[in-house]
This record gives sequence, structure tokens and C-alpha cells, in this order.
Amino acid sequence: MSVPPRLDSLASLATVPTSAMACKLLFDRDLYAPCHIRVPDADHRLSAIYVDNQFYSFLKTVPEARKAIDVTMRLAKRDDTAAITLTRRGYVVWGHEPGARYAPPARQPGYGIRPVFGPQACLMVADESAYQTCRLQVPDVTKPLMALTHNNRYYSFFKQDTDAAKVLDIAAKLARRGDETLLVIEPSRLTLALLEPNGRLV
Repeated sequence: MSVPPRLDSLASLATVPTSAMACKLLFDRDLYAPCHIRVPDADHRLSAIYVDNQFYSFLKTVPEARKAIDVTMRLAKRDDTAAITLTRRGYVVWGHEPGARYAPPARQPGYGIRPVFGPQACLMVADESAYQTCRLQVPDVTKPLMALTHNNRYYSFFKQDTDAAKVLDIAAKLARRGDETLLVIEPSRLTLALLEPNGRLV
């Protein structure tokens, strides 16, 4: 495996929160249930989705993947969990609503909501102090891998690209098969890495 270019400085993202964001990438319609909810600070019902026993309220629809990532990361000011769905109109960003309660249709007060179990969340990071590059030895690969360390966990490089839509699509597919991923967000590129629970530093 060739050594990827050095990660860019994130100086131009100084306004982006430093928190890591756990984001559900729900690009298949069967991964969530649309619904309405009520929250303590609003007097009307909100459009929402339901997955893994959690509610996420509608925030914004954007046409581009990179814009969806930027909007998602700004949510880190108030929370560390979000969701992104994909529709014909573009990417839809949803904010986590831990205090929400389900609001059934007015004409069907007994209408329930089906349980839905989603994929692994993709951990998104846009603060260069939150991770470090390293070399990692894993059991099933002979040569050391380029990797990232974040919160005392190791992630091997999987994909590095300027195309945000492509990277998000790959991350969504990996999450659906159960992989834990880390997405490092930089001004000029995105780096997607896979958790290596049995990896050790070289």
C-alpha cells in the first residue's frame, strides 16, 4: 500500500467545532422510519426519523455531500450525534433529539412506529489535534499500514479522496456491514479509516 499524502492543516476550519460527531449514514430507505415528534422547546410537531430507539429532527436539505458534512459538523456545538439521509433532492441532515417523544398522526392517535435498527455510526472529526497519523501492524496483513489514532483507538487508512459523495457512499456501505469508521475532514480532501481493534503501533 502506498503512503498517502500528508494530511492537510485544518487552519481554515478554525470555526468548525472541535468535537467528534457520530453520524448515522442512512442512505437506504429501510434503515429508518419517518415520523413526527414533539420536543420540549417547540409547540408544534417536527418532521423526524426514528432509528435505534432514537429520534432525529429535520434540519436541512442540501444538494452536495460536502455541504452536508459541514452542516453536520456544526451540530457538534450542541450535540455529538446526527444522521444524514439521501433523497432525490439531495442530502438531508437530521439533528439528534434525546428529549423527543413520538407524535402520532392526529387522525390516527393509536398509530405506532415500527422499530428500526440502523448501521454503525461514522465518527467524523475536523480537528487536527483530535487524531494523529501512525503506522500500524494488523494480524492479517504482512506490511505495516498507514493509520490514525483517535481516543486510544486505531484506524487504518481505507480511502482518501476529494469527492465527498464517493467517500460518504463508501462509509455508508461499510457502516451497514458493521464496520466502525473514522472520517477525517480537511479543506482539500476526506480521509476514511477503518477501526483495527487488534492493531498495534509499529
